[in-house]
Amino acid sequence: MKTHRIIAVTAAAVLLIPTYSSAAESEAKHRIVGYLPDWNYRPFSELDLSELTHINIAFCNPDENGKLHCNIPESKLKSIISDAHSNDVKVFAALGGGDGCDGYLQHLDTADKRTAFNANIMNYCESYDFDGIDLDIELGSDHQIWNFYGDWCMELRALCDERNMEMSTATAQWVAEKVTPETFALFDFVNIMAYDNDEDRYSHASYEYSGKCLDYFSAKKKIPKEKLVLGVPFYGRGYTSDGELDWNSYMSFADIVSKDGEYYNADNYNDIAYNGAATIAKKAELAKGYGGIMIWELTQDAKGEKSLLKVISDTLRGETFIAGDVNADGSFNVSDLVLMQKWLLAVSDVELENWKAGDLCEDDRLDVFDLCAMRKRLIAGRSITKEIL
Repeated sequence: MKTHRIIAVTAAAVLLIPTYSSAAESEAKHRIVGYLPDWNYRPFSELDLSELTHINIAFCNPDENGKLHCNIPESKLKSIISDAHSNDVKVFAALGGGDGCDGYLQHLDTADKRTAFNANIMNYCESYDFDGIDLDIELGSDHQIWNFYGDWCMELRALCDERNMEMSTATAQWVAEKVTPETFALFDFVNIMAYDNDEDRYSHASYEYSGKCLDYFSAKKKIPKEKLVLGVPFYGRGYTSDGELDWNSYMSFADIVSKDGEYYNADNYNDIAYNGAATIAKKAELAKGYGGIMIWELTQDAKGEKSLLKVISDTLRGETFIAGDVNADGSFNVSDLVLMQKWLLAVSDVELENWKAGDLCEDDRLDVFDLCAMRKRLIAGRSITKEIL
């Protein structure tokens, strides 16, 4: 938030700050997309739907005849979609998945097969009142499916437009090599799977890796930033004694924080690398410059005040921030102190992106006392905590 000084600097250097946002800031809305697995759908009833914009049902895959199905009973699936719609949450049918893509090629390798298969997809979506489809085709770049993928997406786009449905995709760099910018342009938004990075020996989903993934799809695949939705994991993975990612090691965030509350803000538990609340908040701040956040997956979240979904929702909606982080870059450091000092001295063209983060005295004003408090925090090396407006 860019603030404007409304009172001149006094001898005491006390400045009152307006508490309004611009119309554009108030209306800004980022996507919060959560996957709900069909093998563990019952926790849906415990979700706070006000914290989501989209739910992707994972997964709706074809049988040998090209008919879609998922493991959620028909009546329950319709109830989930109806409840979501009542809370202004859109529901997509997610097709594919890490273990669900092997049966697709047989339905796509000729125009006639695609026509029949696409008709099945549309009929399935209309019968349950889905708002769109999410293509989560996770196959290597050498797979034959990519020879037909562009045509398939183009045909699905036309069918979705006819029905006022949306179309998204979930992808990663290793998946996207054969997908052209023209094909990516067919999607309303693109969910970036910025996790399970097996090249990193410390974290499969680091903050730095998120930035690299977003840069790749923005620059290489020419996807507008507002269409890029950053994927975050609600789980952790372990590493072997050789420092390799252990694909057999998997632990939900809920299970991790159940061991001890101190792991809520940490990123490692017994050599299990995950994203704690501080890192998730930092990624959500990054996602403010893009199209939002995607989550794999919702049932792995902790409940109540330890919920990562709450951190994401609060951060994207401007209700959560890091104390002292007046430049809103996701961390509190000396650059915030310098910016705050310049602002207090009324240096020309200096603005605070988040004035409330600088109100360490919590008196709804910024003055030299807040500056002193910032300096003391930095000197003391205190851990950065999240403050709620």
